Amino acid sequence: MIDTILNVLEKRNDDILKEWQERVAVQFPNWEETRLKRLVLSLKEFLVAYLQNSNVDVIVQHVEKIINTFYLSLSEAPKLIIKSLLVSRYIILSFIAKAGDKSFNSLETFGQINDLFDPLITNIHVQFMSKTRGKVEQLTKDYTHAYEIGLMAIDFAGIGLFLLDRNLNFIQWSSGSTRIYEMRSQEVLGQNILQIFPDLKKEQKLYNAILQAVDENKESDLFEVRHKIAKKGERIINYQVAPLRDNNRKSIGVSVLCHDVTDHIKGQIELKRYEQYFENILNDAADAIIILNENDRIVMWNKAAEAIYGWPEEDVVGKSISLIFPDDQKSQQEIERINQIVKEKGFVKNLQTNRLTRDGRRILIDVTRTAIINEKGQFIGSSVIARDITQQEQMRQQLIQSEKLSAVGTLAAGIAHEVGSPLNSISSLTQLLSFKIDDPEFKDKITLIRQNIDRISRTVKTLVDFSKPIPHKVEKIYLNNVIEHVIRIIKYDKRLKHQNIETDLEAKIPVVTASFDQVLQVFINICLNAADAMENVKNGTLLIKTWFDHNNVYTSITDNGIGIPEENIPHIFEPFYTTKAKDKGTGLGLWVSYNIISSFSGTMSVESRQGEHTTFTIVLPQSGKDI
Repeated sequence: MIDTILNVLEKRNDDILKEWQERVAVQFPNWEETRLKRLVLSLKEFLVAYLQNSNVDVIVQHVEKIINTFYLSLSEAPKLIIKSLLVSRYIILSFIAKAGDKSFNSLETFGQINDLFDPLITNIHVQFMSKTRGKVEQLTKDYTHAYEIGLMAIDFAGIGLFLLDRNLNFIQWSSGSTRIYEMRSQEVLGQNILQIFPDLKKEQKLYNAILQAVDENKESDLFEVRHKIAKKGERIINYQVAPLRDNNRKSIGVSVLCHDVTDHIKGQIELKRYEQYFENILNDAADAIIILNENDRIVMWNKAAEAIYGWPEEDVVGKSISLIFPDDQKSQQEIERINQIVKEKGFVKNLQTNRLTRDGRRILIDVTRTAIINEKGQFIGSSVIARDITQQEQMRQQLIQSEKLSAVGTLAAGIAHEVGSPLNSISSLTQLLSFKIDDPEFKDKITLIRQNIDRISRTVKTLVDFSKPIPHKVEKIYLNNVIEHVIRIIKYDKRLKHQNIETDLEAKIPVVTASFDQVLQVFINICLNAADAMENVKNGTLLIKTWFDHNNVYTSITDNGIGIPEENIPHIFEPFYTTKAKDKGTGLGLWVSYNIISSFSGTMSVESRQGEHTTFTIVLPQSGKDI
């Protein structure tokens, strides 16, 4: 066992010293950390020297050295050194257990450690604690050694120790026992245990353990008893019972360690209840709540986070929060900026930004991140509260779009009134002049005027038609049929003559309720826009797909043309907004298309990467009847 302890002390030196220092610090609350480290290192050197050579001179030499080095009081020093050494037993046992095999027996090992410590503690008592020796001499010779061993157990505040002889009469009662039972030693010494605790026989576990210690020389493992104490009522006590043995290892009495854990257990129950409350709050929260450590690795991930981002907790705990950030330079810079602000300012509130879900979707979130600081003011992590506002933002954009459309409708009515009549007059005058002038040059110029008047008239007519929509036949339509008509029309367009037109149409998609002509107009408009985008692209491809889910029917139109700059995408459905060259577009096509789809309770969206592709997706609700 000595070799095992020395091996553990050598291999786990730093960990043992750190834990030992934390335990010893309780006895020296006013000592600075450096002084405590030196004391623990001296204790460790003392213990190693003793294990290598258990000579009394070695013990005396080291105790005196510790007393003189740290200016300890001669009256208190031996007791403090003993307590500090005894603490190491539990630490050493813990590290032996961690390194032990399956056959490791903690009780047997702890007993062997105690046997090694017996002579050490006894000699410190004998050589340095005269007052304690005086008390020992008051006991009979048979109990002297047993009493010295029993003193080892009194190294934790709140631990009680009492000793019984073979007849179960009290022969020792510690101050810890007085605190637990609220009875002084003069009330119990010399009394039989059944006189002091008349209900002991009913508490069979403790009574049987005491009898086994006396009659069978048998130790008992630590166990818990609900014990009635006269002045306190029922308490929860942890007991450890062992026989007192003479030099021949024969049982001559009983040693009982007791620890009142009632308040501790109540505290655990209360803590568990609050943990349950906390867990319920986390799991019932609608917002994602994430806890990160100081290295931005995920420590906690609630149910809402699972729902929003798609990853279960077990897949993300321990991983970096960058898991949910888009993989681009802008997002990486954002991580660094947020980290800096949180560490300097303590929080970031209501930041709207993009994040990634498990299936690769980008979502818009509103996030608040707050620093977590320990009692020393050190940054140890952060909490993140995030809300998915993707749908909310889409609705906001739709509302903005509706307001724009309303304004355009009002404008259209005014234009129709203010511009329509003058244009008709100008058109009539140009026709009259054309009949009366024979000069070919002037006739060409008048023709040019009429062409521009017609162009203005068409724009006004489009606005008027939108302001006061012409009734269309609304019916249940099959989008695959609409797409077949679209292809028959657009394949003759010169812009698509040398481009590929492909389809991927889901069979038997549900019908939708809409106007065949208007949806046809929408699809043609998007396809011709795609043709313009692929004008200078070799091997251009136009792909039209349909599919459906439980509620909606989807159509996507994708081209591999020049794409749309990211900054333009939010504006493409606005009226009069166009990126086409002058005289090539009015900026009304997508605006009108968007509103046709909206009028049938559908949505239209766009996804594009400049220089690579553009995809328009149209979503229409099912009519609930399959074709």
